[in-house]
Amino acid sequence: MPNNFECEPLVVEEIPGYFKVYSDGSVVREDEPSFLSAISERDDVLYKDVVFDEEAELWARLYLPPLMKTNSNSRVPVLLYFHGSGFILSSPASPHVHSMCKLWAAKLGVIIISVKYRLAPEHRLPAAYQDSIVALRWLEAMKKDDAVADPWLQSHADLSKIFVIGDSAGGNIAHHLGVWAAKASGEAENAMEIKIKGMILLYPFFGCEDRMPSQEGSLSILKVEHSDAYWRLALPLGSNRDHPFCNPVGEGTEDSISKLSLPPILFVVPGRDTTRDKQLQYCEFLKNSGKEVEVLLFDDEDHGFNYLDVEGKSAVELHRRTSDFMK
Repeated sequence: MPNNFECEPLVVEEIPGYFKVYSDGSVVREDEPSFLSAISERDDVLYKDVVFDEEAELWARLYLPPLMKTNSNSRVPVLLYFHGSGFILSSPASPHVHSMCKLWAAKLGVIIISVKYRLAPEHRLPAAYQDSIVALRWLEAMKKDDAVADPWLQSHADLSKIFVIGDSAGGNIAHHLGVWAAKASGEAENAMEIKIKGMILLYPFFGCEDRMPSQEGSLSILKVEHSDAYWRLALPLGSNRDHPFCNPVGEGTEDSISKLSLPPILFVVPGRDTTRDKQLQYCEFLKNSGKEVEVLLFDDEDHGFNYLDVEGKSAVELHRRTSDFMK
């Protein structure tokens, strides 16, 4: 008799409460919890969604700071922002991402462009990096041709002052975009008419195969086993955590980065973060390579601290130092 029995797909990767990946390749993402200690309900920040790549279904959420209401002729810097969540979760529409962008737009008085990028494991790295390049090219097209410019950006954006920013996995993406742009500046076929003014890396998600002291016995909100799961699902198949996407100072990557002319970097490191030692190691490497790096160390804070206490002393200090850096 024919066997009509079909096996149910098995769970092959899971972080309870966040996502499940099944043996047939399907992914179920849970409802995202809010990471904010106080959701920002401010109505003084205007926002809208704009598609920047129809074929790949990529879009961004644009935020105008409150000063645009009182000074419509002002031109302000642009923050090209990439959200975190392990390359697996979230989007610009996620409540915690949306609220944080509204808060930063108001606090810093800048335009924020929060970028939707493709998520792993359906789209493993370098998909997110490629999407970040498309977003930067989209901004470049506006500078070249007013006919394709978004009205908000055309009227209010100072495209000579573009900063890339990201937290956690988004910090990793912002870093790789900055590296790509630095490499492209030396290649005639890829050279861009707009430049990245600076990189703001909030506890960027880096790693390596060897365990570092900050991972041993860590009580960080970013658990080591969760970090490992994110990398298994995000890295190209067959890769380990010493891949250059994960380890910026691994074998074969140091020389290529040390020779680049990177823009100034503000590197934010929480002292209790699982990935603290890798972040500090990379900061030291950048400094020894002659790069302009400002390290902002919050000894008593953890991964995602600016979401966990949005009006806390450290979050307020982060806003102030970011504003100073951009000036």
